[in-house]
Amino acid sequence: MGDIKNKMMDRPQVFIKSINFNDENFYEFQHSDIVVFTGANNAGKSQVLRDLKSYFENQDAPRLIIKQVEADYVGNAQFFKDNSTYKNGGYSFENINIGNDLELFDYWWNNKKLGNLSNSFVNYLSTENRLQAANPASTFDAVNDSPNHPIQKLYLNDNKESELSSLFHKAFNTNIIVNRGAGNSIPIHIGTPPKKEAGADRVSLSYLTELKKLPQIQNQGDGIRSFMGILLNVFTSYHTITLIDEPEAFLHPPQARLLGKMLAKNTPNNRQLFISTHSEDFLKGLLDADNENIKIIRINREDNINHMNILRNEEIKQFWKDPILRYSNILSGLFHTKVVICESDTDCRFYQAIMNALHDDEDNISPDILFTHCGGKQRIKTVTAALKSLNVKTIAITDIDILNNKMTFKEVAESLNIDWNLIESKWHVIYNYIKDQRAQLNTEEVKKSIGSILEKVTEVQLPIDTTDEIKKVIKMSTAWSKVKQTGKKFLEGEAYNAFNELYAMCKEKGLFIVPVGELECFYKPNSNHGVKWVNNVLETVDLKNDRELDDARKFVKEILDI
Repeated sequence: MGDIKNKMMDRPQVFIKSINFNDENFYEFQHSDIVVFTGANNAGKSQVLRDLKSYFENQDAPRLIIKQVEADYVGNAQFFKDNSTYKNGGYSFENINIGNDLELFDYWWNNKKLGNLSNSFVNYLSTENRLQAANPASTFDAVNDSPNHPIQKLYLNDNKESELSSLFHKAFNTNIIVNRGAGNSIPIHIGTPPKKEAGADRVSLSYLTELKKLPQIQNQGDGIRSFMGILLNVFTSYHTITLIDEPEAFLHPPQARLLGKMLAKNTPNNRQLFISTHSEDFLKGLLDADNENIKIIRINREDNINHMNILRNEEIKQFWKDPILRYSNILSGLFHTKVVICESDTDCRFYQAIMNALHDDEDNISPDILFTHCGGKQRIKTVTAALKSLNVKTIAITDIDILNNKMTFKEVAESLNIDWNLIESKWHVIYNYIKDQRAQLNTEEVKKSIGSILEKVTEVQLPIDTTDEIKKVIKMSTAWSKVKQTGKKFLEGEAYNAFNELYAMCKEKGLFIVPVGELECFYKPNSNHGVKWVNNVLETVDLKNDRELDDARKFVKEILDI
């Protein structure tokens, strides 16, 4: 057993050790890494894979995004010489066709130039060729020939067939069955395996007759064929490098997420996957698996330079353990040119609707911007830090009362690279001015109002509505409730000027403080709040032309222009 293991260690294998990109970023990789390229449309995700494929085919060929690749060549050429067979004018071993000159293989291997042998080590799975992968394989001499097609490997390996059938069943609630008696081809059927009669086996006429009644996988939809094509190529292949372009293509979101998890959990060790994706679901599936070897690289294209930013495993874990981030759509930000973080879903819906209204008469589509929320001001710093680490252009929108909490405001500002030392004095001017203004209710009035509310309560447990009423009264005990209702118009003199200067400095870095106070102040004819307010506005108001929304349209246009 030890001799076999030692021999397999001599088997030639090729891995990507490092890549130098055209933005001069240089990243190193391990033999079992799963590297995921993300980015907005036309950022260069698929081109990176084509560049990698091109490198191994011809190192001297020009490439668009990758400047240089350092490959790690493991094992030695003698292994193939000792284990290859000669047939039809050439030597071959498994899926590797060495040609008719074994010494030529020595030359390619020792000079670390694969050339025509690159397809034997690097497997490129485009959307088209993985659809074809599930087509029936040709029959072969199972005793004397090495299998060179994934389905031929299933033909010889019951355990591998069972493993792939189990994975396939999780996605489509049905099994796969290899047909070992179909003549000159080896098709895969889907369905419940036929029961064998007493004394029958998998090549018995009675079994094959029933099996033939089941549909074959190549006649199924693109989703099933693509999913199976990826399973076959990743889990049966001897390729040490597999390039997968948009694995989520043709799949429904739950299947895309499941595929991501399967690849992260089940890909054998000493296999590298380089994947381009535009799917938040697929990416979440990869992260669900808690694989130590995942690296995410976001591509941000500017003119002819593709800027690379990597999120390594330790950073991924930090991001993924936060439940607000994990169960949100914030990961979608990796596939957009700009992300706008709001305090609540209500804000997102309104601002996005205004943005769409601004582009109604234009031939081009609305800007590639994701509006998403993070569950309150305190969460903004976490989200912006995660997105900015991947060079995602990030903007935050907050109500004006963020200025009421120095620590929260400072943390949000600094997460957007705003120098606190430059804005602190202006914040003090605004804060001190508001602190000195008379509140709507003084202490005695607050006591009286809360007492009046509590006198009406007869239940043992304090009702939620009553709690909300008390909260409103408490808010009226400071001038900040007035500020939220009137915005910067509440300020005068030096404080007003300080706000305008603070607003401009924050805006430059991507922090937008709502100048009218809060969302609902953009349309005051509607006296509702929260969800009721936004539903009413979106259903009844002309978002493009109503004069009451002039400030809202101006505000959103500023966000679009930054």
